[in-house]
Formats: sequence, structure tokens, C-alpha cells
Amino acid sequence: MNNDLNYSGDKRRIKYPFIAWLLTIACLLLYTLCPSVSHAGKEGVFVNNSVYFTLEEVSLAKSSDSQSMQFRVMLTNGGSSAMDFNHYGVKVSASDGRSYYAQLSEKAEALVASQTSRTFAFVAKLASDLSADQLSVTFFDRSRNQAELGSLSVSKAMSFQQNDHQFVFNLATVDAALSGSTFVSVQAGSAFAYPVDGKWNVALNATVKVSGTNSTWDPTGLNYVLKDEQGRTLGLTAEKTDDTKLDGAAVATLLLTAKLDAQPDLDKLSLGLAVKSTGKEIGTIGLQTLFQRVKLGEKTPLTGPGKEGLTLEATTAEEVNQSGKRLGIVNVKLHNGSSRTIANPVLTALLVSKDQQNSLAAETIVSTDKYTSAGKEASYQFVVEIPDELVSTGYELYISEKTSSAGGTSPASTSATTGTGTSGAAGAATGGNSSSSTLSLPLVALNLDSGLQSGADGAPVTDSGLGVPFVFKTDNQSVDKNLEVSLVEINSHSNPETGYQSVIAKYKFTNKGQETLSLPELATELSDSSGKTYTGTKQTTALKELVPEASYAYSYSYLLPPGVKGTFKLSVLEGNGSSTLKLPIAAKQVEIKSVDGDKPVINETTLKLYPYEVAINSWSLNGTYSNNTWAYKLSLDLKIAKQPDVMVDDTTGSLEFELVDPSGRALGSSIYPLQGTNKLINDWQNVTLADVNNNQFQYPLSIRVYETVQTPNGAAKRLLVTLKQ
Repeated sequence: MNNDLNYSGDKRRIKYPFIAWLLTIACLLLYTLCPSVSHAGKEGVFVNNSVYFTLEEVSLAKSSDSQSMQFRVMLTNGGSSAMDFNHYGVKVSASDGRSYYAQLSEKAEALVASQTSRTFAFVAKLASDLSADQLSVTFFDRSRNQAELGSLSVSKAMSFQQNDHQFVFNLATVDAALSGSTFVSVQAGSAFAYPVDGKWNVALNATVKVSGTNSTWDPTGLNYVLKDEQGRTLGLTAEKTDDTKLDGAAVATLLLTAKLDAQPDLDKLSLGLAVKSTGKEIGTIGLQTLFQRVKLGEKTPLTGPGKEGLTLEATTAEEVNQSGKRLGIVNVKLHNGSSRTIANPVLTALLVSKDQQNSLAAETIVSTDKYTSAGKEASYQFVVEIPDELVSTGYELYISEKTSSAGGTSPASTSATTGTGTSGAAGAATGGNSSSSTLSLPLVALNLDSGLQSGADGAPVTDSGLGVPFVFKTDNQSVDKNLEVSLVEINSHSNPETGYQSVIAKYKFTNKGQETLSLPELATELSDSSGKTYTGTKQTTALKELVPEASYAYSYSYLLPPGVKGTFKLSVLEGNGSSTLKLPIAAKQVEIKSVDGDKPVINETTLKLYPYEVAINSWSLNGTYSNNTWAYKLSLDLKIAKQPDVMVDDTTGSLEFELVDPSGRALGSSIYPLQGTNKLINDWQNVTLADVNNNQFQYPLSIRVYETVQTPNGAAKRLLVTLKQ
């Protein structure tokens, strides 16, 4: 096998006149004496004063008994005629005199046109005891009986990497059915191990580069096995997550997964490679240092196609008590350090208790932005409900990306056997060999040795006054930055007949922007000093959108025990998205005032039920008896005013008039809206209370006036006033 490159056309060899040939020989002799000179900041080996070689990229990969070196050399032709790379050869030299043959590993055009440059890829097998500072790449001229032109230092290459988790081989040496020079480089990446449902999932990211004669060879054609310290093997499922072409080579990223029955010893695991058709072992890659965990505040670079310049950073990890639940909350930033705008990935997380070997799936809450521009960051919040019986001193959080496979699933080897596990995919959805499927690609393992810190819910606290706009978390998904929300009323009413206290809180929404906004579906709750929480039920509303410079108000009702009094914390919770665990995005302290006392009306008493004010100037109650039933007519002189900037609809406000006797028995009631059909109006009008069929009631009678709010759970009401005869 040689270094010759093939190309089409009739320029197979460049003919030189005799005189020109002599001049060239003289120049080559001159540069042989001093072959390496500095050119544009690079070390170079010169063929003549305008043609030279440079060493661009080098990577060394060590195994137990050998190592491979992959490198690229660039031929720069500054002359006036094309240069044929086939005239020159390359080898790897060691400082102790040993030398190693280098093979071309990618297809490339041999002719390098005038005033252009071209790179050529090589691979060489070396002794395992050699380090980079002992190695150089030597160039020789085939036409001059292999005369050396000069050498370039490996350690001074433009790019150098030490890849200790890489194995490189020639396909022709492991498969007799293949010919030519096809090189396969398997690079093991980040590795993860975590318990799920009584099993231990092992996941490994790998990159396989295929170059040379048959660069279309499918890397899922290998058997990938997990090996422990006793030599036992377990077949890994290989799922292709990306497939790209790069510099004449095919580069595939793989997710290798397996399930084990017992916790593995991570320091003793390795990745074995074998020929699928024969089972012949090709090589082994140690995985010991790949099971890495990062700490809070550390930025972790993401690897893989399209992730260049991206880092993940976990900023806080806390446990809070919210709505009577233990919640673990981890906040994460995705930093875009690239020069391009990126689509934000879909991230998921798994919280693992290390001492109890338990795992809990987290819900993901993200910022509303779908893209992150260069130099900016995106926020993610992972929330998990922790059972009361789970008490752990140390946690780990495994963050994965939901992505689609690139097709080509390689099932776990059926011939691989082990006494410690069973084969299967860890976090990957099964799919056909040619169709894509959705899978979870592990990205980061976060080490939380100190456990989850006790923390507050993180919601900004707003001034307790009514009418003061809430201050919301800037990364919330529910409330637009141009939507102002304030609490305008909150009152309680205890109903002795039902045995509970009803609290109605009214919220005002104002569009401060220039575009129509959707009204958010918020959740709210009240909590007392002991941590007991009471969930709010939203009023049934008709309005869904709010035009600029307009306001709208609706209510939430809360059911509390009759004796609960004092100051409460009112929390506004995230309502949008798929999350069932609601987190506070704003909060304030409120004092709930009771309106249970009898309030006999005198002239010009005003009822306030935002956005209305209803003044009762005068009233009278008269009854008629017919066919064993009473009918009462309540005559009212009303003056109704509405806040001019607040939009209303038929659901905005209603008054219920309830007839009661001195013992508190309700004899009948009627509901009248303040907007829509049969609404209450200014001046005198009559409210009918019919079908009062109880002849045993006592006098004097009273009228209780309630504000009613329709909710999905029925009508909620609060007492506004009692009209006594």
C-alpha cells in the first residue's frame, strides 16, 4: 500500500526540462540542509522557495499496547504551476530513531493548483511509550530515492489533541471481505450511569469517523459491548444521533446504552469493539475517566455537531415547600458562546438520590424564547416533587436533550453475555433500522454532594397595598412584560350554614403595550404562617384578549376554615405550559377583612364590587300573598358607576338578593347581572323574590345582598350588605 493519490485527466506527471530539473535539484539540496523555516507564524518544510508543507492537526490516541496518530498536512503551492502530491511521502519519526509508516486516510485530489493550498489526512500506528514531544512528521521526495526534505514537530502543530479514549483501525484488517484503505476512528465521549426502576442505566456518547476507500460504511455495523474488570461483556444498543460529511470523511455520533441489574464499578468499565459478522474483537477503549460530574457554578461545554460554543451551568439547587409539597428546584443557564443564533434545545432531567439509589423525573420549565442569540443565555428550571419518605444527603441531576435519531439502530449483541445485566436502551425510544425515533441524549451529570439547599420559592414580593402592580419573575412564561396585574379587592365571608369561609380576591389586568395581549391562565393560592395552602378557583370569564391601554378584572375564590384569620401570603403561580407543578412567579402579603357583620343601609350607602360602585339611595320591601305562596318585591333606587378604562362582559359582575327571616333562614333569592340581559340600571327598579311558600317565617324580614362570581365549581359569593326592615 502506498501514498499515491488518484485523479482524472491527462496530467498524471509533470514533465520538467533538463535545465529546470537541475535547478530544482539544487534548490532541494539547499532546503534539505535547512528544511524547516518560519513562514507566516507556522513551522514549514519547503520544497522550493514557493512550495512548502505545514502540520495542521494532530491527535494521539493511546490504547493499552499501542497508540494511533491522526494528522493532516497542508501543501501550499505559491508557484506558477500545479504540484503533484504523489511525488512526496510522509512518515512519523521518533527521537530515538524509530520511524512509522503513515497511510492516507481520506480521498483527496493529488494536484494542488498554483496559488492554492490543500490538506491531506494520514493515520499511523505507533508504539505506546512515545509522547508528543518525541514525535515529528518527516517529508521525503520519492523521485530522489526517498531523500528527506525535513521534519515538523508534532507538539508544535497548529492543533494538537491527546485523545486517550479513541481507537483507530483499518477495516480491511478486520474484515476479509473489504479491500482498500478504510480507516475507522471510534472516540468515546461523556459517559453516565444512573438507577431507574431498579436497574442501572449506562449511556455513552461516541463519535465514529470513517474515511478512505469506503467512507459510506455504517458504524452501526460494529458490535459495541460493555466490559467489566472480570472480562464479562454486555451488549450495547447503538443509536445514531447525527450523520455528517466532513473533509471527505463520514462522521456519525452514536448513543450507546444498556441496562444492568446491579450498580457497576465505574472505574473498571471499558468499551469493547468487535466485528458483528464474526464476533472478532477489534480493540478496547477505557471509560474510567469519562464518568464525570460537574458542580454548581461550573460551566460544562456541550459536545456534538451544532453545539460548538455552548455551555450549561447549574446555578442553584434548592428544596422548597410549595402547596404542601416538597419540591426540588434546579436552575440552569444555557450560555451561547458561539457567533450564531441557536434554537434552544429541549432539555429533560432526572434527579437521583445517590444513597437510596432512587430516581425521580423532573419537569422542565423554560423561558418563552425559542432562540438564543450569540453571547446571550437561556434559562431552564427543573422541578421535581420529592416524596416525604425520601430523605437524602446527596443527589445527582442528569440533564439530557430530547432529539431525533439519525436512523440506523444497532441492537445489543445477542452473543454478549454477563452475569450482572440485561441488554436494553437507556432513555432511547425504540425505532426501525431506517426510520428516525425520539431519544434522550445525555449531556451533563450534576453532582450535588451537599444535597438540595433549603430555599425560598424565589418569587418577588410585592408591596402589600391594594392596587399596587405585582412584580413578576423576569423569566416567567405566563405574564407578558407589558401586562400589568394588581390586586384591587380581597374580602372574606363566613357562611354558618355551609361551615366554611369564602374569600374572593379580584385582580385587575392592564395592557400597557402597543399590541393586543392574551389574558393569562394564572393559578393562585393563599398560605398561612403554618404553611397550609388554599388554592384559588378562577372566575368563569368570556374575554380572552386585551387590547392596548385597556383593563379587565376577574376574581378568584378561596375556601378557608371559618376560624382562620390574620395575614396571608398570596402567591401567583405559573399557569401556562405542560407543567403540573406550579411555581410562584409573584407574591405579596395580604390581610383578609371579614364582611360578616349586619350592615343596615342608610341613604347613599355605596357597594363596591370592582369595577362597579352601586349606590343604594333608597329601598323598600313589599309582599303579596296568593295561592298559599308569598311574592316579595324589592324596590331599589340605584346609582351605578363603572371604572371607565375597564372592559366588562356578561360575566363581570352580578348581585344576588336573598330574603331571610330573623332566624337566618333563607326564604328565596334572585340574581341580577350588572351587564347584559336583564341587568340592573340607574334609578328605580324592582327585584322580584317569588315563590316564598313557607308560611312559618317570622318578621321582620331582611335582604342580604351578595356579589356572586361564577366558577367551574359553582357560584362563589361574598356578602356586601344586609338591608333590614
